[in-house]
Amino acid sequence: MPVNILAFLDNISPWWWVVLGLAIGALEVATGSTYLLGPAVAALAVAGIVFLYPEIDGVMQLTVFGVAVLLSAILAWQVTRRLKPMGGLRGLNRRGDALSGRMAEVTAPFKAGIGSVSVDGVVWRARLNAEGGESGEAPALGSAVRISGVEGATLLVEPQHGN
Repeated sequence: MPVNILAFLDNISPWWWVVLGLAIGALEVATGSTYLLGPAVAALAVAGIVFLYPEIDGVMQLTVFGVAVLLSAILAWQVTRRLKPMGGLRGLNRRGDALSGRMAEVTAPFKAGIGSVSVDGVVWRARLNAEGGESGEAPALGSAVRISGVEGATLLVEPQHGN
């Protein structure tokens, strides 16, 4: 004999919704995905409504649960859309972009416009930036250069005159 879920929900104790919310919350903690957070909160919200209005029928309980899940999904989407800049998280896996404008020290002589520089103790491959008004002579070992950009894992640098 099939179980009629709506008939079951008509006489359900609100504690069933509390247990469901906690179970979904436990799954959320185990997975860490944040996708189950909305349904867990929605189940607890339905439990609160059933506590306040014990005569609520099963159809209304499921409707409230569904609407609460949808509202939590929309809210989560709005919040994450505002917090996350367009194109993904800035700087993630793009350390070189954060170095633009900073000073670096030449650690290996430049040959054919390619050399090495050190920034915060990390040595990077560097290329003299042709747009930087290169005077034709490469910066000396130990001199300071300004980082003007990045191409992949190569820093584009410009010599600082008067060092």
